[in-house]
Amino acid sequence: MTIEHLIMQIAVILLATRFCGALLRLLGQPEVIGEMIGGLIIGPSALGLLAHGAYFHWLFPAQGMQFLDLLAQLGVMFFMFIVGLELDLARVRGKGTSVVATGLVSLLGPFSAGLFFAWLMLKHPALVGHVKSPTAFILMAALAMGMTAFPVLARIINEHNLKDTEVGAFVITTGAVLDVSGWCLLAVVYDLAKVQLSGSGDILSSVGLGVKTAVLAAAYIVVMMFFVRRFLWRFQSHFELRGHITRDVLALTFFLLLVSSLVTTALGINGIFGAFMLGLVFPSGEKFVRHISSKLEDITLLLLLPIFFATVGMHTDITQLHSATVWKSWGYLIAVLMLTKFLFSSITAKVTGSSWSAAGLTGLLMNTHGVVELVVLSLAWQMGAISSRTLTVLVLAFLAITTIASVLVRLARLPMRRRTLAGSGDAETEKDQSPKIHILASLSQAGTVKGLIRVSHALLGGETGRVTALLLRQPAESSIAGDPAITDELDPITVASAEAKVLNLELTTLSPPSLRIARDICKVIEHQQVDWTVLGAHQGIVNTSVLGGVVDYVLKHSGRNVAILINKRLTAIRRVLVPYLGEAQDAGAMLAAQRISKNADVEITILHVVKPKRPNDAEPLGVKELVDRFLPGTDGGNQIRMTVIETDTPVSAVSERSRDYDLMILGMSPLWRLRQHLLGSNQSSVAVLSTCSVLIVHAATPKKATSDQPPASTDRGGDGKTQ
Repeated sequence: MTIEHLIMQIAVILLATRFCGALLRLLGQPEVIGEMIGGLIIGPSALGLLAHGAYFHWLFPAQGMQFLDLLAQLGVMFFMFIVGLELDLARVRGKGTSVVATGLVSLLGPFSAGLFFAWLMLKHPALVGHVKSPTAFILMAALAMGMTAFPVLARIINEHNLKDTEVGAFVITTGAVLDVSGWCLLAVVYDLAKVQLSGSGDILSSVGLGVKTAVLAAAYIVVMMFFVRRFLWRFQSHFELRGHITRDVLALTFFLLLVSSLVTTALGINGIFGAFMLGLVFPSGEKFVRHISSKLEDITLLLLLPIFFATVGMHTDITQLHSATVWKSWGYLIAVLMLTKFLFSSITAKVTGSSWSAAGLTGLLMNTHGVVELVVLSLAWQMGAISSRTLTVLVLAFLAITTIASVLVRLARLPMRRRTLAGSGDAETEKDQSPKIHILASLSQAGTVKGLIRVSHALLGGETGRVTALLLRQPAESSIAGDPAITDELDPITVASAEAKVLNLELTTLSPPSLRIARDICKVIEHQQVDWTVLGAHQGIVNTSVLGGVVDYVLKHSGRNVAILINKRLTAIRRVLVPYLGEAQDAGAMLAAQRISKNADVEITILHVVKPKRPNDAEPLGVKELVDRFLPGTDGGNQIRMTVIETDTPVSAVSERSRDYDLMILGMSPLWRLRQHLLGSNQSSVAVLSTCSVLIVHAATPKKATSDQPPASTDRGGDGKTQ
């Protein structure tokens, strides 16, 4: 196989896994589940059905799979190092017997029950296919049933905003105990299964070899925990002195990872265990873990791990499950596995002191399966302990269980999530003491935060009001703390708080996780009764409109006043330009100008743009009439000026005037060409051509007309409707 063919394979794998991951994220499911499904799609289960498998066998020939298998094994090693790295053993200390007991029972209980379930599966050849060694099959299948995927567990806890709650902390530490214990158990079970498959010993010698493996694994753990770990703390000291991870330190980390894997392989233990143990004993300082994870996660999670998903998908063939009896048994298996894990976890949590609600949530969360189980099943398949049919049955079962558990957790957390989006506090008290105006600043990128906070402060107009900074974070794939690449200096909430302090502005912050950013912004607007929403404009790759994506959704569904800031180094708001066309869409711009005009030291210029005067045209409205009409009750100390300009090219004329101002406020008129797309008109908009920052304002459709809302003007053909 040529390098070109390998590149083509990897490209198809990346496309399938990322597309399915994004699709599952939109459906409210963990992205990693979608990536695993993507691996199945490019296997015989989907791609293999086209043209009788011709495309599949051409793209993934059997003689070339060894290269993908090697990359997949390397990806699993790096992934397990990251899992161990993000497992902070300090979480377990001082947690008492409850965490340890729940973690061990959540592993050993389902594992013991899995031994029985796997034995029952052997009685149904349609489910398990050909089995070389019943003992090896039972051991490896039972271990996969007993495990819980800690990365997926952490992802779901972060997604549902549970990480700072008591039950979230309890489940995370419980999952850590289960994960460490599970990989130690794998070291023993894997060796026992390997001996059974080789047929080189009887039961007694197999048990003796298992004890030997357990002793070697325990000795390796002791060496890593009490000797190697002391040396590794120098890595964190090196980081703290320099403030970053040097390439030499990173290269040494890779070297130690490979050596640790080689040592465990030499001891007769799978090399994955060595990678996991090195990550586990690495320094656990929060910033250090963030930085070193950010170096590894991108290449591991976006390139190597999808290749592993693809290799598993190559050996998973849904067409083998061709009878109704098999699918019926598969459904029973899902129900039994879920119920077993739920009962063992929840009852133990309740007995050790948790409330019924916390215990029930613990049982649901422990029903998360993912990469960890795929690793166990992949090892079992490679050694011949399970057939491809068993692999297919269990992979599909684990995907279904995780999806069901995620939905149930979401439903159980729905009331608390609504309270989070609505904000804390007594509703009646807030109603009685409600501020005159409530402004929501929706943050995203740190570079736009200062401008958003300044505009929000200006919209208060010097009045008593409330400003809330909202940052909806998409949960990171494996990091509990969120995006490991975000430092304190780049965290939007930190930047917003610092800017509010400079402006002497009282700022409320809200930062729940979200899978659907635009929808949840609208929910916050609704729950908190927001008057104005300020967003940053971000152009995408395909849709280059400044009003696309999240902004467009909020404009259509929020039902409130929305302001979109195109930030061009906005440092102060002193000179404001308000182009006025006399259209209904000018309502938003005039409302925002009215708010900002109440601030001291703000000069507002209303630029009335009209077509060149014809002999029979009426005279344009005077300055005083326009100010009285659209800015009633403004403070006389504020300087409000009116300028009339006659032009056939309003975009060019307004853009030329923008160089003398700090901020331009625009309505949603089509004349400003704000909605431009990649395949649409190539005419530049005012937002692009303007020298100063631009605030595009959409006014909410009023229930009834008010004095501060401009009616449609007839001199530009307005239709009386707001856009």
